[in-house]
Amino acid sequence: MNENEILRKISTNLTERKNSAALSNYEVLCNNIKFVNDLFKFVVHSFHGLQFSFKESLREDSLLNNEYKNTSDLHPFISIVPRIISNGLAVADKFTLYTEPDDRSGITTENIALLRRGFLEYNHLVTATRQYIDSIVSDSYQLCLLEPKSFNYHVLISLNSFDKYATKSLSQALFNEEIRDCLDEFGKLRFRDWKRSAITECSHTTFGKKIDFLFSVLGIASPTSLAEEMKDLFKFSSEFTHIGYVSTFFSSSSGAEVIFGDDIGPYLPSTENFGELKYEILETIFKSFIKVYLPSVVKCIEKLLCEDEAKKYATEILKLINQLNDKLKTRNSQYYFFVKSGLIGSRKTIELKCMCGVGRNWKPLHEKSELFCTGCGSSFNILEVEGDGGYIITSNGPAKIIGADVPDFEDLPKEKQIEMLKQIEALNKEKFGN
Repeated sequence: MNENEILRKISTNLTERKNSAALSNYEVLCNNIKFVNDLFKFVVHSFHGLQFSFKESLREDSLLNNEYKNTSDLHPFISIVPRIISNGLAVADKFTLYTEPDDRSGITTENIALLRRGFLEYNHLVTATRQYIDSIVSDSYQLCLLEPKSFNYHVLISLNSFDKYATKSLSQALFNEEIRDCLDEFGKLRFRDWKRSAITECSHTTFGKKIDFLFSVLGIASPTSLAEEMKDLFKFSSEFTHIGYVSTFFSSSSGAEVIFGDDIGPYLPSTENFGELKYEILETIFKSFIKVYLPSVVKCIEKLLCEDEAKKYATEILKLINQLNDKLKTRNSQYYFFVKSGLIGSRKTIELKCMCGVGRNWKPLHEKSELFCTGCGSSFNILEVEGDGGYIITSNGPAKIIGADVPDFEDLPKEKQIEMLKQIEALNKEKFGN
């Protein structure tokens, strides 16, 4: 194609918005958004408490490693690190605010326009995302390095930009004589020398290079899709933040929307589209937080504090990481249910209880399209079992065959449970040996 053919195709396809289509289950999306948003609020709240305790430990010179004690050149990091963490938590608080689930209480077909999602909503969500993904990576990078020239570079760049437009009152509040001296010293550098000078250095100048450095220094298994996912989210959110042509066209063009509905009430395709993006962003940010940011904090703590003191915090954070990983795995998983042969296709309702705790009544005609959990989005796989058996042995222990005339395994008397588990152990020894 030549330049005029491409121009024509752009003119035809990117000047008039096509109709939206809802491709996901909106109820599931809202439940998943609430789950991850609540989980993220929990970890941010927990980290506020941990940060306070960590800050107190840093006040004790006897708990510091020699390189960071009161008389060392690197001692300023003792006050800088808590500030870096505090700044990151402030950005996290904002991010959780813009990733809460939609509130459909009081929504009717008459006021359904309240659920329409356009430029303003996309701009708030994705700008908050851009700020936070940038913050998570920049902070993790500095926490892993703890290198004076690198920290000087990023702070002096920030101060220099802030100073260009700050009002007199803002300048007076921030730019004292010592800061002015630092800026004057920075001002002596030529622009091309900013990244490598006697007072500044920046070895990894782009978001992508910082990601690659972090994954390397943290020993995150490679290849991994998370690194590319974070880079893609940064580019996507930058497109919205910088008001790119495509993002503005997509979010500002409006057209007539059909009204969808579920058991909760009406909603619009744009509402569901927005929710789908919100959940995808939440999931990527959450994984980035527990796989990149928290391990970076651990690495920093191990540099600053003596071994015994650092181990207390590292153990607590690693425990939190494992808990969060386990909870996230409950979303959009695959579960298997064992159903007695002949039950599917009958007139009986089959009760399926998901691992997240939400129940599903699978009513006749037992449509396969209904085999999912409205609470967490997990899909259900049904395996029919012939015969009169009551239980199936799984990796999690005995599971009742749905439709069998036996109680759930958990409802059996303790002695009966122990007896059955011993029988399973004996069969395993007979089949696999010791």
